[in-house]
Amino acid sequence: MAKDYSSIVVSSRVRLSRCLDGVPFPAKMDELTGKKVIRKVYNAISGEDDFSLYVMKDLPKDDAYVMQEKHLISHDLIENVEYGAVMINADETISIMINEEDHIREQCLIPGLCLEQAYQKLNRIDQQICKKIDIAFDQNLGFLTSCITNVGTGLRVSVMLFLPALTLTKKIESIITNLRKNGLAVRGAYGESTDYLGYLYQISNERTIGKTEEDYIRQINSIIIQICDMEVDARKQLLLSRENEVRDVVGRAYGILTNCYLLPVEEFMRLAGEIKMGIALNLVRMKDNHIVDKLLANLAPYTLLKIAGNITNLQDEQKFRADYVAKVLKSNRIK
Repeated sequence: MAKDYSSIVVSSRVRLSRCLDGVPFPAKMDELTGKKVIRKVYNAISGEDDFSLYVMKDLPKDDAYVMQEKHLISHDLIENVEYGAVMINADETISIMINEEDHIREQCLIPGLCLEQAYQKLNRIDQQICKKIDIAFDQNLGFLTSCITNVGTGLRVSVMLFLPALTLTKKIESIITNLRKNGLAVRGAYGESTDYLGYLYQISNERTIGKTEEDYIRQINSIIIQICDMEVDARKQLLLSRENEVRDVVGRAYGILTNCYLLPVEEFMRLAGEIKMGIALNLVRMKDNHIVDKLLANLAPYTLLKIAGNITNLQDEQKFRADYVAKVLKSNRIK
């Protein structure tokens, strides 16, 4: 019977980078060429998985930032207003960025530890693209991409983990060191140059050449399972040795989130991590154990504006976030 890592693994993401053969990289292309690339990609996958096309030039900036907060697109794509685009399927598990750093960046993002499932979903789309478009490929090197670090498979595999016990017991530091020694990257929830806010760690491969896509998937999956088992053990140790301290941290976080008048987004993310820890350790009982993840998804700045409507200043945003969080947490808590 498979172990339940649902309180540890937030999401699994598989990304493939592809470039068109004989076409200048996006950084060097002109607008006409960029539009031709958009049409080629659109024609290759239109009709697959009910994809919708969004062209950056025509997309309101606020909508683009909501997509970024959902991890569907990158900031670099938002900045490419001349010929950037993205195709997103109906359930928003697959997005295909067009003319970002590479001509094509395909990704599949699924909740939980589902790397193999994510790869299979994305590989089906990738095969469709490679069948209909001439993709830059070398028999010795593999797929040729704009950034040399993606040459080979063009594959990036990442898993978002929630690791409060390993963080509080300070075991995470040696784990990160060992991961980096073995060619893996460890970042915060929002990629490079972000800290590990809310006990969230994004682990991904840095090497893309020398193994098959399937080998990389198996390697990362095996490593993630090991880390999950370490987190399970660390949670048990934490409750045995520091239960009162942890209860205090969780209780203070709950008290602030259900009583504060203004709630900045970074403070919310930090305190949300404490509540999520309390739920994982069964110190706080909720009707929905994933309620914190849903709050984090809904209350990032631009996504919040879509929900709240008429908010014109930062204090109104912070007040709405505080009211929203307090209402949701109070209504979900089981006494």
